[in-house]
Amino acid sequence: MPVIDPSAASPLPGCAATLAPPDRGRRRILIAGASLAAAGLLSPFARASGSADPFMLGVAAGDPLADGFVLWTRLAPRPLDPDGRGGLHAAVPVRWQVASDPQMRTIVRQGETVASPVWGHAVHVELTGLAADRPYWYCFQALGARSPIGSARTLPAAHRTPDAARFGFVSCSHWELGYFSAYLFSPGI
Repeated sequence: MPVIDPSAASPLPGCAATLAPPDRGRRRILIAGASLAAAGLLSPFARASGSADPFMLGVAAGDPLADGFVLWTRLAPRPLDPDGRGGLHAAVPVRWQVASDPQMRTIVRQGETVASPVWGHAVHVELTGLAADRPYWYCFQALGARSPIGSARTLPAAHRTPDAARFGFVSCSHWELGYFSAYLFSPGI
């Protein structure tokens, strides 16, 4: 097998065989920049896993009827825990409230349920007895914390035909394929 002499001319036409020492200053700057960018991308995950807020996965409402809708949340103070339990192992009491104003001053329904480890600490409340065709606001309380305030709207009464209707459909999202961009357009629907 022939030995290649680095000082010899390049075997490729038009290419000089130069072996310059690597530019360590430039390499360090590139590595530092990439490290800072990666830290910025990962920092929300680091904060989420160390937080004690049980409502890291947010709140949701859906399946509206003329007299109610379904409320949902899942308690997970550490949603990225490898065991899949979100940092919780025992059943947790959860209070919920529904109000007729965004400041949650006029409570129209409230109750308590249990977030069970059997159901992944998810809470599913089916509400009825609300007024038709109007907005409501809701929140949950558990482990000394209060969830963000969510909003939902009941459907018009069965005998009333609305002047206009807008519908939106969003199914389960796949985080690895995007940043839930469909939800950005949902408020306008």
